[in-house]
Parts: sequence; structure tokens; C-alpha cells
Amino acid sequence: MRRPLCTALLLFLTVYLLLAPMPPADGRWDSLEGETVILIGKAAEPYEPADDSDAALTFTLSRIGVEKGRKSQKPEEEPGKKSVVCYLQTDESLPRVGSSVRVEGRVVPFQSATNPGEFDRRIYQQTRGYLFALQDVRILWESKSFDPVGQTLYEIRRRIAFFFDKLLGQQDGPLASAMVLGEKRGMDETVKSLYQAAGISHLLAISGLHVSLIGLGLFMLLRRIRLPVWAAAAAGMGILTGYACMTGMSVSVKRALLMFGMTLGARLFCRTADLATSLLLAAAWILVVSPAFLFDAGFQLSFSAVAGIAVICPFLTDSGDRKEDRQKAGQKILRAALSGMSVTLATLPFLLRHFHQWNPWSIPANLAVIPLMGILLPLLLLLAVLGLLEPVAPVFLGIAKGVALPVRFLFGCYRLICRTVLSLPGSAQHTGTPEAWQVVLFGAALFLLCWQGRRLAPLLRLTAALLLTGIFLIRLPHGLRIAMLDVGQGACVCVETPRHEFFLLDAGSASSSRAGTFQIIPYLKHCGVRSLSGIFISHWDEDHVNALEEIFAWAQAERIGIHGLYLPDVPLWDDQLQQILTLAQDYGVLVTRLQAGEQLTAGEVTLTCLHPFAQRPVSDRNDASLVLKLAYGDFCALFSGDLQEAGEQWLVERYEKTLLECDLLAAGHHGAANATGLPFLQAINPRAVLISCGRKNRYGHPAPETLERIRGQSIPYYVTAGQGAVLVSVEKDRMSVRTFLSP
Repeated sequence: MRRPLCTALLLFLTVYLLLAPMPPADGRWDSLEGETVILIGKAAEPYEPADDSDAALTFTLSRIGVEKGRKSQKPEEEPGKKSVVCYLQTDESLPRVGSSVRVEGRVVPFQSATNPGEFDRRIYQQTRGYLFALQDVRILWESKSFDPVGQTLYEIRRRIAFFFDKLLGQQDGPLASAMVLGEKRGMDETVKSLYQAAGISHLLAISGLHVSLIGLGLFMLLRRIRLPVWAAAAAGMGILTGYACMTGMSVSVKRALLMFGMTLGARLFCRTADLATSLLLAAAWILVVSPAFLFDAGFQLSFSAVAGIAVICPFLTDSGDRKEDRQKAGQKILRAALSGMSVTLATLPFLLRHFHQWNPWSIPANLAVIPLMGILLPLLLLLAVLGLLEPVAPVFLGIAKGVALPVRFLFGCYRLICRTVLSLPGSAQHTGTPEAWQVVLFGAALFLLCWQGRRLAPLLRLTAALLLTGIFLIRLPHGLRIAMLDVGQGACVCVETPRHEFFLLDAGSASSSRAGTFQIIPYLKHCGVRSLSGIFISHWDEDHVNALEEIFAWAQAERIGIHGLYLPDVPLWDDQLQQILTLAQDYGVLVTRLQAGEQLTAGEVTLTCLHPFAQRPVSDRNDASLVLKLAYGDFCALFSGDLQEAGEQWLVERYEKTLLECDLLAAGHHGAANATGLPFLQAINPRAVLISCGRKNRYGHPAPETLERIRGQSIPYYVTAGQGAVLVSVEKDRMSVRTFLSP
């Protein structure tokens, strides 16, 4: 009741979000995929890479109208604040900010997630107001009028980014641009991964620290020269708003900008700025315009971090002895650790929901890097100013080179801190996506800790808080889980046993060169994989193996053990097989060759190899496919790789029907017409058939003949091309099947 505005805002947001409809992902542009269209609109957000990379120049087109083909009629404007991301052809130049342009390009809709754990680019971009991407863009016409303020801000941003690259090099330059300009596109992936793994990637986002340093620093400077409070506040807020616009006005920047405005307003009217009220006001500002931001990772992490400082921190850090806190260095360090723990507790459920792992050593790491940021950020801002002044006089370049030395030293310190943190035991806790019961239990325990926390000594509070995070490490037993992932035109099946042991059956895609990074590894992270008991490769065609290197590299970086790579034992040999064997040797993965009759057991789950057979000659890779039968209690499943009808017929003749009969069948050769023949299908007599293939693939998979054979046996079938990942659960021999896109 002492915070009436805060209470009113909380009630308003609760009611509004319960009643406000969340807009679904907009797929109406999918019908134009690959089609050339002509658009008109306003140019905004230009981007040019500061390094010498061949990345395309991009800009966004707002207030758009659409013309199909080359028709000349005036198109209707797209309603609402919607934009299109335009990727220019190599010989085109960027339009000026705010100019009216007429462009031609090829429509590329944003892709929705089709697997658990996969990043949903469509929802992410459409939440930010982007409808689709336009590739190979040509500018047909540009107006002479433009936005001089917006163009000036772009040129300032561009000059600073180029100056950072010129002075700090190809690694530290983009890092500086990320910290000062909010631009991460040019960053070295190794450095970005290093910061993320160490738990300090928040330093790469424009946040309250930037706003406070620039805004309050400028405000205090203007007050020192005797400027009235209102004038200093107006000038500070104006310059800060320009900086926010220049850096892209992200969610965290909007939050920090409004909260800073509340702080200045409180000073102007001689009132006290309440952190919780300011936070809720910023949330209302963003969510009323776009409720979908409530589920955005940036929104959740930014607001929960400040909520941790505003709500949890006072309970955990209050020792009841202010004098002792001020005098003892140990108490100050402990209070800082508790403050960091408050932020961790508030953000952890959201962090695990989006990134599926946590580094406990990020708390001491942040105790080291955040104070250094108070030195680094002013130096970077000074370097940015010197970069703008350099064309005026050469002396500024000399000064900038001197400033660059401590900047490089601090970046080196950050890398050293990250590597030290990652070398410590337990530096990566792979939890997977939290279950609902874990979030509820964690929330209840956190409330209890805050309520009764003052009764405990500060060190005990920190210990209790650390133990509280262990809730997300608990894994309750469950049945067998099988996931046929949607990797496009390829194959990858993940098997999770009741004891949480994981196996991969194939790992590749012919339609995606990075299926490992974008589909397979995200699913493994979503499941909280801590080791892979084995990777079984049916045969070494590209669409079954080309994600192996990505998986090996990820496993090595994240300390995920891979206990074996299993290949068919056949007398075929070629360069592709040699590359796989060399790759396994480079990453220290043991290779085992399998023949019919060999078994691997993991608890209650048994994998039996039915093919290849030593006495059956094989003619090609498909014919050499590893055929595996998985058994769990009375349930069994068959995975036949790319084995075709001749091999299937051999299996039917070689084995008794009781050995072949299974509840689940992964259709051979992606549902091709020359696989999953009728005798084979009748011998297996499955309750469901899974087919892995890509949308609009050039092979016509799944073939109409194959589907007709399956339908003729009245067997339900599931195709990744239209339904996304197929998820099978087996509990006490009861099988249930659902698909990711239509659960």
C-alpha cells in the first residue's frame, strides 16, 4: 500500500496480459516464397559490416506496400508498424535513412521452429515487427528527401564501428562495437561463445550500466556548469534518447531509458524514484504495444535481472548491521556476492528456458568483470568520441592509440577470466528446459528464502541460495523417449532411455549444411544431455553424417562425453568414410564396426544389429545400411537407414517374423518408392511409421507409392516435412506419438 502506483501497474499488467490475445506467427507470406516482388516504403536501420567480410549490406523497409511481379499499380500499404529486412545485391549501395524507395527482391519467409529447443526465427522477427526477408535486392528508385537526423546517427555509428575495427583489430573491434553500439553481427563466434559459456554475455548488450554512465555522467557534468536541473535533465535525456536510437532501441535499452527518465523526473520534482514502480512502468510501455514480448528472451532476462535487484536483493543482503557492512571488506564482498546471487535467482528459470544450461561460476566471474566494466566502458566511449574527432586533427588518432592499450589489456583480462572460469569443475550445468514442477518448486522456495532470509546469517543465505539452484538439476525417472528430428532432407533420431542415457541414430542433412548447429544440438541442449552413450551411423551418405563435426566440436567445448561412434562393418571404403574415421580420431571418439547379432545394452533398453550380415555382399552405401532393433520391455522399434527393397527382402527371409515384428518403424530411405516394401511392412506390422524428409525435396519423398502401401495396411504415419519433429513416448509399454507442429 506504500507503493500505490506500483500496485496499480502490477494489477493492470496482470489483467491486460490475461485478456490481450497473443498474435500467432504470421505465415501468410509463405505462399510468396521464392517469388520476386516489388515493394515501396521507407528505408531504415542500414547496416554495413565494419570488417572486410563479404556479408551483405542490409536495411529495413518500413510502411511497406507490395506489388507482385512487375505490375505497376499502386500497392496497398501493409497495416501496422511492419517492416521487411532487405539484403542488397553486392553491387548495390545502401539507401539513406528515411528516404522513400522502390525495391525488387526475392521473398524469403522467416523459418518457424520445427524441433523442441530450436530457435524460432519467425516469432523472434515478427515480435519485432518484421514480416519476412527480401534477398538479392535491387533499388529501383530512391527519393531525394530523407531523414537527416537518422542518417547522421547512422553515419556516426558506422564511423565508430570502422574506427574500433581499425584500432582494436578484427577480434576486439567487433567486441567493442557490441558493447558500445549494440551490434553483434560482426563478432567472432569463438569470443561470443566464450562470453556465453562463462555467463558474462550480458556485457555485450546495451543495458542500464550504459544508460547510467552516459545519462548520469552527462547530467552531473551539466549541473557542474550551473545549468538548471530541468535543463540538465532535458539535455541528458535528449542525448541519451539519440544514443538509444543509434544503438537500435532494444528491449533492454527501452527499459533502461524509461527507468532513467523516472530517475531524472524524481530529481526534478524532489521525489524518490522507486525501482519497482519504474520497472513496471517500463514493462507496461513495452507490453501494451506488443504483448508478445512477454515471451521474448531479451525481455525476460532484462526485466527479471532488475526485479532481482529490486525485490530479492534487499532480503538477501540485509544483515541488520549497517555499520559493520560499511567497515568490513569481507562483508562488502559478501554483500556483492549476495547481490549477484539475487540477479541469478531471478533470471535462472528464464536463462534455463532459453539456453538450457548455467555456469555456477558466473557469480564470482561477474564479481570480477562488472567492476572492470566501470573502467572499460568509459574508455570505449572516449575511444568512440576520438574516432569521431580523428578526421578533424591527426593528434586525436595518437591519443586514441594510447587509450586503445588499456582497452586491449582489459579485453585480455576478460578472456583470461572466462577461460579460468571454464576450466573449473562444474562450469557447465546442463539442465535442459525446466519442467513446470521445477519452476513452481523453485518459486515457492525462493519466496520462503526471501521471507525468512533475514533470520539467517549472510553466509548461510548465500549457501541456501546456491542449494536452491539445485532444483533444476533433479531428473525424475520416465519411460523411453524417441525423437525423430526435422533436419530437412536427412536423418537424425535421438533416443533417451529411462536412465537418461542418450543415443543418436544418424546425424545429417542434404538440405542444410548446419543441421547440427540449428536443429540437433539445440534439441540435445533442450533435453539436458550430459553425455552421449553412442552415435550410430547407418551409412555414410552426406544426409546421414554431415552434422558429425558440429556435434563433436560442441561436445568437446561443453565437456559432453561421446562414448562411441558405431558404423556398419562392411568391405566398402571411400574418401567419405576415411574423413569420418579421421574426424573421430581427431576428437578422440572410439569407432566400433557392427555386424548382425551384436548388441548394446543400456539399462532396460537393448539395441540389436540385424544388418549388415557378414555373408551377404553389399553393392553400395545404401545397401550397407545398419539396421537396428530397439527393445524396451514389450515395446520395440526398427530403424533401417537407407536399406532398399532387396535388403528388406533379405531381412524378411533371414529372420523369423517374431524377431522383425515391431511397434514402431522408421521408414527406409526417407520414404522412397524403392524402400518400405509391402512384404517388409507386413513382416514388421508396426503400429506407427515415421518418415524423415525435407519440405519440397527434389526426390519427391515420401513417394506416393510408399504412402499408399502404408495406408493400405491402415497404419498411421508421421512425416517430419509437414509435421516437424515426431516425438514418441513409451510408458509401461504404452506408446504415444505426437508431432511438434501439431502436438
